[in-house]
Amino acid sequence: MKRWLYGPAVLVALIGGVACSPPPKVVRQITSARDQIKFLVVQGNSQQVVKCKMAGDGALSECKPMQIVFKGEEE
Repeated sequence: MKRWLYGPAVLVALIGGVACSPPPKVVRQITSARDQIKFLVVQGNSQQVVKCKMAGDGALSECKPMQIVFKGEEE
């Protein structure tokens, strides 16, 4: 009798785990100039720009998010 409860319990646990996970991060745009590269990263309703240094072989280092303020949002 208890055996048939395991299937629905596992299904509910899996659905709950997926529903609670954050949305994926997606790189929407990439720009580069000289030795730096910038990525526009979108996750759900939030977005940020990440700036990295780029070596001659394409290796990235010193990646950090940049502060961005849109026109009209200044404090």
